[in-house]
Amino acid sequence: MSDIKWETGALQKFNQAVTKMPLFHRRIAEKLVKERAESMVREANKGHVSEGDVVRAFFKEVPPAFKGMMVRLLTDAGIDYEKHMGE
Repeated sequence: MSDIKWETGALQKFNQAVTKMPLFHRRIAEKLVKERAESMVREANKGHVSEGDVVRAFFKEVPPAFKGMMVRLLTDAGIDYEKHMGE
């Protein structure tokens, strides 16, 4: 089990975005994006995954061909992805 905690809002929005993905992509994205977010937090020596970590993990793990869908899913989940891109 992971020792990394998630901010409640970040986890809820992550789950909401992943749930709206096509089934084929859902399991892959859920695993890879979650692992990437937790890895980035661990490397930065932070104690929790924030909404910004979720956004950066999505952009690192989701192939460019699916960027449009990803932006729509993040927006639908209530995530202002643009504000996190410069962090």
